[in-house]
Amino acid sequence: MKRWYRHRFHNVATLRIVFSTVRWMPRTVQQASASVTALIFFLLLKRERRAVTGNLRRVSGRRGLGLQWKVYRVFYSFCDLIVSYAFIPQASHVQLLAMLENGEHGAEVIDRCLDAGHGLIVWTAHLGNPEFASRLLEMHGRPVNVARVVEDKPAEKMLRDRMSNERLRIVDLRDGARATIELLRALRRNEIVAIQGDRVYHSRHCAAVPFFSEPVEFPLGAFLLSQVSGAPVLPGFVVRRSWLRYRVMLGEPILPVCSDNRDEDQRIGLRQAVRFLEAQLPDYYDQWVNFFDFWPVHSRD
Repeated sequence: MKRWYRHRFHNVATLRIVFSTVRWMPRTVQQASASVTALIFFLLLKRERRAVTGNLRRVSGRRGLGLQWKVYRVFYSFCDLIVSYAFIPQASHVQLLAMLENGEHGAEVIDRCLDAGHGLIVWTAHLGNPEFASRLLEMHGRPVNVARVVEDKPAEKMLRDRMSNERLRIVDLRDGARATIELLRALRRNEIVAIQGDRVYHSRHCAAVPFFSEPVEFPLGAFLLSQVSGAPVLPGFVVRRSWLRYRVMLGEPILPVCSDNRDEDQRIGLRQAVRFLEAQLPDYYDQWVNFFDFWPVHSRD
């Protein structure tokens, strides 16, 4: 099981301070506090800053101060994400829709996928606010099963418990085959499975596909589930448009392909999803909150 970056500020005490104070702040103070906090993290977390700089250089082609401004904005996006945990878990569906531009959240596309009766796999990434996206999926009257790795750290468990409710369940991918069976059963009940597809946790279940002109490994799990269950894979993200205001970005449903070459069939679906992510990043790359070297070291400029 691969482990990602970690730092001393991601702890229960810090999260409790944020959640207990931010709800009482005026919105302008929230934004100002996030700006200052992001700057502190930008200056202190040198390893993460270097990783984000390399990632955004490849995505954007920028250099110099213009690139560093966007790198700072990634830290700001992470602050927006953490602050949203103070509002999104308790928000009603009406309140969630009020946070969207025009209230549009792709309901017709999702309902059409569910009408087939095989469930739906939503393929997302660490772009924008995936927690907000999970809450939006609840509005379709079916349980939402969020497949993710919950690291054995108190802060991660706190965030997991904060987002869980009777309709929104976290399925821990560390459980391996048991988690896979649980997700398949959910799809066969015509439920929704949400998977973040831009981090490889198990090296056995991934494939290298072109991503900004270089091969990068992405997990295949969503497309294996699709093959077995018949559920379509729907790429989608919720991106920030302003402070605690969002927009839904949905791709076309990717239907399972079944030929004699099942491995290649999975890769066909994965390439389509990765192309959708690649198409969104030029506009929203400062919301791609991956603080590690995404491309292999040998492919760096």
